[in-house]
Amino acid sequence: MTLRLARRATIALLPLVLLALHPAPLSAKEAAKPAAAATINPQTPAAKAWNFAASDIPFDSNIIFGVLPNGMKYALLKNTTPKDSVVLRMRFDVGSFAEADDQRGLAHFLEHMAFNGSTHVPEGEMVKLLERKGLAFGADTNASTGFDQTVYQLDLPNASDDLVDTGLMLMRETASELTIDPGAVDRERGIILSERRARDTYQLRGLIDQLDFQMQGMKVASRIPIGTEEVIRTAPAARIRDLYDRYYRPERATLVMVGDFDPAAMEAKIKARFADWQGRGPAGATPDIGKPDYARAAASDDFVDPAIQDSVTITAFRPWVQEADTKAKRARKLAEDIGESIVGRRLAKIALEENSPILAGYFSDAEGWKVFDQVTIGAVAKEGAWKDALSLVEREWRRAAAFGFTDAEVAEQVANRRTALKNAVAGVTTRRSDTMADVLVDAADGDFVVVRPETSQAMFEAVAPSLTADAITAAFRKRMEGFSPPLARVTSKKPLDGGTGAILAALKASEQVAVAAPAQTESAAFAYDDFGTPGKVVSDSRIDDLGIRRIRFANNVMLNIKKTDFQKERVYLSVRVDGGNLLATRDDPTKVALAGSLTVGGLEAHSADELRTILAGKTVSPGFGASTDAFGGSALTSPEDFALQAKLMAAFVTHPGYRADGLALIRRFLPQQYAANDATPAAVLGRDAAGILANNDPRAQTPPLEKLLALDWNQLKPAIADSLAHGAIEIGVVGDIDEQAAIDAIAATFGALPERRAAFDRRADARVRQYATDRSERTLIHKGPAEQAELRVYWPARDDSDLVEAMRLNLLARVMQLMLTEELREKLGESYSPGAAASLSDEYPGYGHLFAASNVDFKDLATTRAAIFAIAKELRDKPVDADLLDRARKPLLEAMTKARRENSYWLPYVSEATSQEARLDRSRKSIAIVEAATPADLETLAQRYLTDDKALVIKAISDKAGK
Repeated sequence: MTLRLARRATIALLPLVLLALHPAPLSAKEAAKPAAAATINPQTPAAKAWNFAASDIPFDSNIIFGVLPNGMKYALLKNTTPKDSVVLRMRFDVGSFAEADDQRGLAHFLEHMAFNGSTHVPEGEMVKLLERKGLAFGADTNASTGFDQTVYQLDLPNASDDLVDTGLMLMRETASELTIDPGAVDRERGIILSERRARDTYQLRGLIDQLDFQMQGMKVASRIPIGTEEVIRTAPAARIRDLYDRYYRPERATLVMVGDFDPAAMEAKIKARFADWQGRGPAGATPDIGKPDYARAAASDDFVDPAIQDSVTITAFRPWVQEADTKAKRARKLAEDIGESIVGRRLAKIALEENSPILAGYFSDAEGWKVFDQVTIGAVAKEGAWKDALSLVEREWRRAAAFGFTDAEVAEQVANRRTALKNAVAGVTTRRSDTMADVLVDAADGDFVVVRPETSQAMFEAVAPSLTADAITAAFRKRMEGFSPPLARVTSKKPLDGGTGAILAALKASEQVAVAAPAQTESAAFAYDDFGTPGKVVSDSRIDDLGIRRIRFANNVMLNIKKTDFQKERVYLSVRVDGGNLLATRDDPTKVALAGSLTVGGLEAHSADELRTILAGKTVSPGFGASTDAFGGSALTSPEDFALQAKLMAAFVTHPGYRADGLALIRRFLPQQYAANDATPAAVLGRDAAGILANNDPRAQTPPLEKLLALDWNQLKPAIADSLAHGAIEIGVVGDIDEQAAIDAIAATFGALPERRAAFDRRADARVRQYATDRSERTLIHKGPAEQAELRVYWPARDDSDLVEAMRLNLLARVMQLMLTEELREKLGESYSPGAAASLSDEYPGYGHLFAASNVDFKDLATTRAAIFAIAKELRDKPVDADLLDRARKPLLEAMTKARRENSYWLPYVSEATSQEARLDRSRKSIAIVEAATPADLETLAQRYLTDDKALVIKAISDKAGK
């Protein structure tokens, strides 16, 4: 399901405004009509169909925009990131809003039927066809249904004519050739019911409550795309066919292709494939979804669930006004965005105060389906502190409207936007194909002109001098005009004293509290600019076949660099300081638990909030925490800001802040997190499974909430002091950066530190992890709906030190995944998304497992269990079928090949290229190992590991099950 509103936000969710600030709302027809903009774009049918012909904003001329005589739009962009791949998207302007009452859920059902038989592709063959060509179901082949659109996606791993032609053929099959066979419909019902069951969570129930309260007068809450159980169980195929014929039509379709291809040749293929497509029967009307009651009096709502985050929101609406995308509109919205972002920034600052009633805050706005304009202010509240949180957000909104914004606040926002645009321009030649495809899909509505980053930057700089504090204040006040009375909403784990009446009373009481102008603040200079004499390089070598350069400084700091051109002006920096969670012990399993949150403790000279202001306009982030065997982290920066990023991370090693406000935020956050730990089957398994598998090792168990709340910085400091002062340091750099510039930056920071230990301590005793000796079946209890259950079967395996066996085990898991999908999803219809995987540790010698998992109905646990064990037996008893192995192997190989063109793939290797040089062979040899694996190899592994006597079954069932 996708909830699709055009939204601008600082951290968003939804809702505030004050009655005193809102004159009566304008109706859409009363809105002033903007002056026509000078046209500079082509006046072709395509430009008009894509709605940029009349705009004064120059469109991206590298994109071929087109429209066929039958009305189907298309957009093509040649793009080579990643190389030799193609992204296809096909969007239909129809979603759950088009459903009649007896069709609720059928737009989504129709999406499923696109994978279940068409004129030229028999039922059950589409996914298999794509798997044989290297596409994995889910990762590369997928679809989504929203309120007003359905989007199909294919991510082709190569740009061969065969694969492109197959992709286009399947999109045409989806567009006009679906059979929607009644038998196939009946076979799919169980799968969709399984998906609906899995989605029936407190979050979805909370969303429905929110939509029903805020959007009264509209049919949004009654058209959640997953639909109703009754319709899914009983609707005849003819009612699905009705939606298909009325709405899957060329005039409602848009095809997008972005990738490494010749656009002219691709355009010819599209015309040949789709030009003869015509709709069947009468076209469906654009759905009437209603509109909010803009005259509705101030109102309140609460939603109570033990797992929900405590939160407060205030929302208001006004009629949406049709407005062309012009330079003037973008300039106005830029000023509005800055004002809204400052309000969000103020809330974020308050959230970091030691005694704050909130954990996070935001201000957002949204345009809803060309019906309404919505504004929201809200916050995640400290548990039980909803009144203080509601009053806080109300006052901050009112403070912004009454007193406006300061020069420093505006400067921070302008700097951040300027840098974002600068980075976008620098990386224009390596924009990701999937990102661009999604932009073009969104543009199909005609609400905005797709432009190049250079155009956006030029428009920004043209208006930047006018973005003064007075101008932003005026824009914000104008933006707040014409909204309806406020709708206040609270979510809480416990019923509110006084119910919804107490919410309105709290809001009215807050409105009587006077607010003062915000204080003027100035940004300090970054305090950690000089770490001493730059370190001297004492060793410099290269790993030529992988393009990795290895440096060692005189103080023993290790630096590994891999220069790439995958993303222009983007560089990853990884820092690993010997230590990490291995410092915890069985007797003190939470000894270093707070180390994962070091960044919220800030630095000695700067709080976390002050760092946000100091680093405004810089491509820098404070990513520093803990992993299994190291303290540190990674960050994505730019060549220009790389040196500053290195200084920031070095400062966390030398001068962590351990500030009280950071600890207070952690203590406010933890109860919210723990409240959801038993809300769903997946949540309770996430809480308990790791500890069970590790033979109840307390270091692998989720600690009691009370234990974590009792921790403080004073306990952490001595536990990690030796690591931070003396532990070995290894740094990885991957991306578009000059090697010498990287060496100089690290020499001036980490290389300038006092001498470190030369190597990481293996801590062999701490790496001992025993697999569960008790293999009896475990039952975990969650608090979700009675029918929700999940079954997992674990088989102990090994670590990943034997590369050949590790890769074969991963391939075996892929085969099991396909078999589970065929049996549990396609044949039995019991599970929407069964899965299998191999988890082989690189940290704990000998530790690892294979597992199969399925989210099922409680009543189907026995048959699901039997099916999983039957599949394991089949894998033991006979070699894997050649076609099945091919369908598992090809997507894995394509994914492995594609990954090698990503900086994120190389970062883990480069970050340990000195201390763990042997692991580099995984990059060199893994593809060949997967290619060479035989059915006999996998059968041997299944016989060794997938035995019934070794299996450990863990199931999660509801506390209401069977009652």
